[in-house]
Amino acid sequence: MVRVRIGEGWALDPEVQSGLRAPRAADRREAVRALVDVVAIEVEGVDIASGRTEGPLASTVRALVEAVARLAAGADHASVPFDDGSVELLLHRRGGLAMLSVASLSRPSRLIAHDVEVDLPHLAEAVKEAARAFCHRISTIAPGAATLPEVQALLRAATRRPVPSRPGVPARPGSPARRTRRRRREATCSFEIHDEGARLATWRGPGADLASLLVPGRVSIRAPDGTPVLELAGAPFLLFRDLCAAATRIASGPAGPVLFSLAGRGRGGAIRVEVSGGAVRVGSGPAVRCDPLALAHAILEGASDLCAVFRRRAPSQAGNELLVDLERSATAGLAEVEEARTGDRRAATPRRVRTPRVPRPAAHPLAAGTLRRVAFRRVASAEVGAPVGPGIRAGPEVALASGRDRVVALDARRGTRLWSAPGGESVAADGGLVAIRRGGTVECRDAASGVVAWTRPCPLGDPATATLLLVPGPRLLVSGGAELVALDARGGERLWGFASPGAARLSILPLGALLVVGSSTGLVHALDAAGLPAWRLRGAGPLSTPPRAGARAVILCFASPVGGVATAVDPSTGARIFDAPIDFVPSGPPVRFAGRIAVAGRVAGDAFVAALEEDGRPAWLEPSPVPGVPALLPRPGGLLAKGADGSCASLDRAGRVAWLRAREGRPVPPGNLAPALARGTVFVPAEEVELLDAGTGGVVGRVPAHAPVCMTVGDDLTTWTVDAEGLVEGARLRGHLSIVPGGRAG
Repeated sequence: MVRVRIGEGWALDPEVQSGLRAPRAADRREAVRALVDVVAIEVEGVDIASGRTEGPLASTVRALVEAVARLAAGADHASVPFDDGSVELLLHRRGGLAMLSVASLSRPSRLIAHDVEVDLPHLAEAVKEAARAFCHRISTIAPGAATLPEVQALLRAATRRPVPSRPGVPARPGSPARRTRRRRREATCSFEIHDEGARLATWRGPGADLASLLVPGRVSIRAPDGTPVLELAGAPFLLFRDLCAAATRIASGPAGPVLFSLAGRGRGGAIRVEVSGGAVRVGSGPAVRCDPLALAHAILEGASDLCAVFRRRAPSQAGNELLVDLERSATAGLAEVEEARTGDRRAATPRRVRTPRVPRPAAHPLAAGTLRRVAFRRVASAEVGAPVGPGIRAGPEVALASGRDRVVALDARRGTRLWSAPGGESVAADGGLVAIRRGGTVECRDAASGVVAWTRPCPLGDPATATLLLVPGPRLLVSGGAELVALDARGGERLWGFASPGAARLSILPLGALLVVGSSTGLVHALDAAGLPAWRLRGAGPLSTPPRAGARAVILCFASPVGGVATAVDPSTGARIFDAPIDFVPSGPPVRFAGRIAVAGRVAGDAFVAALEEDGRPAWLEPSPVPGVPALLPRPGGLLAKGADGSCASLDRAGRVAWLRAREGRPVPPGNLAPALARGTVFVPAEEVELLDAGTGGVVGRVPAHAPVCMTVGDDLTTWTVDAEGLVEGARLRGHLSIVPGGRAG
């Protein structure tokens, strides 16, 4: 006996009832689309999905009616997604019967029900009866809603005359398949699949099809000495889907334990697996000695083999997007594990490395004596749309503002517009050039005149993720995901390409001809001018902040399971100088100040600032003097810490607060833009840009700018800002007032 039951909790909600009875048809349609509840399929009184088949009722019930109708018309299989695609009902035809399966794709992936056999005509009638009852219930609550297109379309599908059922295409019997990799002194992963009904061959495409991949079988993992680590029965595709995700975490998290769960027997059972300290523990069983990277390598090889077996048994599966995704992740994971297993690699010979010059604020104060007041006048204003790239970049002659709508060059002295061009999704500017990515096209312009030098298609496979960076050479770096491509900035020709296995994003630090490329997996590569690896380093976990160049070292901050790790590397050879543990994961780039290194982050929800000596020894750890995680800026002999609300504090070399300007209760703009320091004056951006005396913290003025998200300040105190909406404002110093003891006011 099969029955389809649609939940009615929505019908008792007064807000839903008023929405269905709304006078405007558009409001009624919106109310119908917003109806969400469980669609239960009961076989012999038991819901095969255990209440997990939830979704928007109008679209889900119609999809269920049409899927069963396709099956009744002779289709081999059909599927209906629930819960935003994390649960899927799979229908497979076998003669006059329908085999129902429910797969949960949220980890651990599992089959909640597998091949529950029901009579196909009875299932079709039960689905249509439930759809008609749902439409009748809506018309009972709100007669006007019964005429809406969503309800009428569902009613037509439920009352359509059934198509005479014809026998399905007989499946070609399959045979069991087994694939085992055996290597001496290596962990091994083997699997079995039992495809007697030739389920793999039922896929017809196009797109993704889960039903044809859920052949039963078994997955086994053994340690190098042959000791069984794991043995699970189920659908190997789902098991390898979870195992691959765990293997990727193992490859990128070498310093701490990796915990994950796999689907066990029964509907609710989950098996907990812990990989830690060179051992693997499954459930409450004993720990088995096994190198984590060797385990990850065996899992990923097994997943790659499974995909190959599926394609050989059913060549059409080569177009199944779910199988392609698994194979792609296994291939990327194998490359990442191979690099991680080889460990650090130093440069054969040291090379000359030019560290970028850190711009220092003008040392001479704005005025003698005690500064009391600073006044500005607005000299420029423009609209560029939401800022991209640097947002604003100002030199002595030209100020360049970049947004999604426009890229505008302004005369830095007079504020007049020099040229304007359409904006893009990514913009880079340096060395007299401006590069813009607009859709799938990259163009380069002269920064002074705006003349287009060249245009070419984006060299990445997925242009939507591409970001641009101009570095000396001149070279234009195009990065996205795991890919990095270098172009000749003068002509647009491709110079070389590089890929970091398994990376979701890359962070690039130019050091002259050398590029330090950090990835989200924790691998850090140094590339020479030809794009060849100079050295490689594996961090304690994923890179948490972009690399930062110091005086003689590159500072890298990694996230570890127990906090963070700051690593200093000699850029000429790749040799580690120190690995310093930190009590928290750094959330901002490291800052060098007064012969020390400072980082900021959170510990148990509280913000802290930590300082390290140049050799990595801990100097001090202090709570943040301002609300939230502060943005840090070095000052002579100390450090400035700024909160998102505009509070600002000055810390000395020992971490003591010299002065504090509190701004509690002020509106907080997006992000936490760092302050700027010039000529003894601190520019603190928040709801407005407030000027503080660097020695005392006293307020000495305000810049006419509102809630900037990008800001640059020149030595002459000329200030350029861009807000979140893309309003560009330039302000120049109009005058100042200071008190000179024994002298005259200036």
